[in-house]
Amino acid sequence: MDNLFVIYDPSFLALVWPKIKNGVHLSLDRYCWGELRVLFKDYLDGRAWAYKTADATGRYSASFFSGKKFWLGSKEQCRLLNEAYQSREENETWGEFYSGDYLNTLLKRENRYGNNHQDWHALVERDELMKRVVKADNSPPFTLEYSTLRVELNLTKFSLAKSYDVTLGVCLPRSCTAEDVVSIINFSIMLNDHLKSNNSLSRSVKVTSIRQTPGYDIKEDVVAVLTILITFIFVLLAFVATLVDLEIFAVEHKTLNLETNKLKDINGFERKPESRPVVVDAVMKNSYNISTLKLSDLKMPPSITLGVVPMEGTGNCTRCGKYKKQCAISRQFESLPPCPRVKYNSCASLTTEYKKKNGYLKSLLLSFSLKHSWMRIFNTNMANKDLSVIHAVKIIATLWVIFINVAVTVSYISESGDINENKTMYNILTTGTLAFDTLFFVSGIFSAHHFFYLKGRYSVKQLVACGGPCGQASQVICFVTNRIIRLLPPYIYTIFLSTALARVSEESATLSFLYSDSRNCHKFWWRNLLYISNYYPTEEQCMQISWYLSTEAQLHIIGAFLCFLLTTQKKRWVAFTAVLLLFIPTGFDVFTAFSEVGHRFSDVFMAYDVIILSPWSHVTPYILGILTGWLVYRIDGLLTVSKVSSVCLWVSSTLGALGSCVASGVGVGWLTAWLHLVWPAAWIWPALVCSTKFAYKTRELLNSSLVAGASRLCYCSLLLHGPVSRYLLLSLDAAICSNFICLWCYFTGILVVTLVAALVLSLLVEMPTCAFLRRLADLANR
Repeated sequence: MDNLFVIYDPSFLALVWPKIKNGVHLSLDRYCWGELRVLFKDYLDGRAWAYKTADATGRYSASFFSGKKFWLGSKEQCRLLNEAYQSREENETWGEFYSGDYLNTLLKRENRYGNNHQDWHALVERDELMKRVVKADNSPPFTLEYSTLRVELNLTKFSLAKSYDVTLGVCLPRSCTAEDVVSIINFSIMLNDHLKSNNSLSRSVKVTSIRQTPGYDIKEDVVAVLTILITFIFVLLAFVATLVDLEIFAVEHKTLNLETNKLKDINGFERKPESRPVVVDAVMKNSYNISTLKLSDLKMPPSITLGVVPMEGTGNCTRCGKYKKQCAISRQFESLPPCPRVKYNSCASLTTEYKKKNGYLKSLLLSFSLKHSWMRIFNTNMANKDLSVIHAVKIIATLWVIFINVAVTVSYISESGDINENKTMYNILTTGTLAFDTLFFVSGIFSAHHFFYLKGRYSVKQLVACGGPCGQASQVICFVTNRIIRLLPPYIYTIFLSTALARVSEESATLSFLYSDSRNCHKFWWRNLLYISNYYPTEEQCMQISWYLSTEAQLHIIGAFLCFLLTTQKKRWVAFTAVLLLFIPTGFDVFTAFSEVGHRFSDVFMAYDVIILSPWSHVTPYILGILTGWLVYRIDGLLTVSKVSSVCLWVSSTLGALGSCVASGVGVGWLTAWLHLVWPAAWIWPALVCSTKFAYKTRELLNSSLVAGASRLCYCSLLLHGPVSRYLLLSLDAAICSNFICLWCYFTGILVVTLVAALVLSLLVEMPTCAFLRRLADLANR
């Protein structure tokens, strides 16, 4: 049975090595040949370092058919042997040992003490000669290197037999190149099958790839050096800007009361400088109820409204974020009309905060202040608090996606068995369809909300400085490009970071992934920046999440065009376009699902590609999100539906959600293809109800800075979880367990590290660059 699984046999190679010739039986580099001759000679002579070298090489143990196909040996032991290496020039013990003097002395002492091991160890401890002999016996005479090979092993003679991919770790002299290592392994396989086993084995063995791990040297990695340099620049900017921000705050607070010039509020009325702290405290710190504020308390002329419009007989209606919504005074006033929007001459947002008169450069520098970025991340003043439930769903969907991708990574580098037979992993992958569909649905809602917010609050001329068809087209273009440019800085930084971390893992980790981020990000980074990576094969994609970012960016363009059509009077065109975008991708999914019946997956990444990574299958949930956002805008906070209709819609939504969960677990291809339509459709009614009737209850979710911050960190978490999970899991240097408890432990640890990294990335890169670009645009428009 052991002969059936032998791939590299150092014992048998040591016996036959003196009888073969280099260039005749196999062709190796002369340095590699010479060091192998020493290795196999010392193996036969019983040297400790040769035994340890062979022991560091992986081999078959047991439970091969249960999925244990990582024969890794011990990379750590090979590394320790390499550290113990002593060259002939540095240590005379090498020459003396092989001249026979030390060896003869050792043998005489060993015969004298016989089996009394305690006295023998005592002699070694106190005798300098013995110390040198033992040290030489455990030190290799040359450097060693650990390599991993992917071997395709077929154990039967049937033409349709199943092949197994074995990962074998070998410890050999560093002078042996990758081609030399493959030649040695193939020669050992040939000897075992034809000479040792006398052609009695029915197997076939083929080396498919090899990866050597010489160790990572940062001086040879330009990308890593650039990443460190960029990080240092951002940290330096943040440090300086934070100090400047704190000093300016203290100085200007003192000089503000001494200032004699009159300041103007947003409506152009003059006011005294000392009135600023009252207004700032009332509006920014929410220490007052705006509905009960008296104009005399604000020390301002009575024309200031602060977004408060009185309503006869009901008190005042509070402003809900930046968007007009139904007043949430009490349940007895649910039938009231929506709060009217207040019009202003300026397109600037309503604020009474005193704007510090800084220079251009200082204003741009303050964009990188950690204090400013921290306040932006955990600011509870969201654009529309009525969509608080959608923010919560976004957080859950993001965590869900991270769990899916971590599970895929764990399954690939663990001894989890065949993906076609691992029902747990297969069910996790099928739920990944629902997770990504939820993200696309939520993204469509936010995209539509932002578009209609701009469309309803500002005129086209205020947004793009021109009117007519040209202005409308420019508005759509700016709506698309602004978002893409805003998301690029953290995306670019993560590409650099992912490339560097992947390079570290490839040159030092025992295991590797099927797709190399180091190679792909180095060659195909421009596809990520253009958001077109989903058009290329998976094996050429940089970062696992890039297909989602590219698809979502392209759908954002389609969604902007659809939102523009919804603002026109061409209802037929809108309905026709929506029907096409909803049912054509769904029909295509159902058709391809029938063609993939009985399909077997070679690995978990192939299963991920087939089940989840079908980019245009997610058009349907995104378009449904766009239509949901449009409905939220149209009903304007007032939802009038009869109780019977409401009950029917709730029942339909519940059945659709539960049915989608059950269908994803069944695993029937043509049935799960309909989930792209059914699952997001089941969320339309809850989204509408939570943003209208229950808005005054659900707003409390976003009153928590923790929830608001988690929602803003979702984008950076999606960017970072792939590089973080791969680097941390590969750093274990061993095949990991894949049961459900282990999976949750890995997910929890990776999630914590990802959230911390996302917070740092948002503080240093995302929020500062957004503020910098915004202030730069403001300065350019002055």
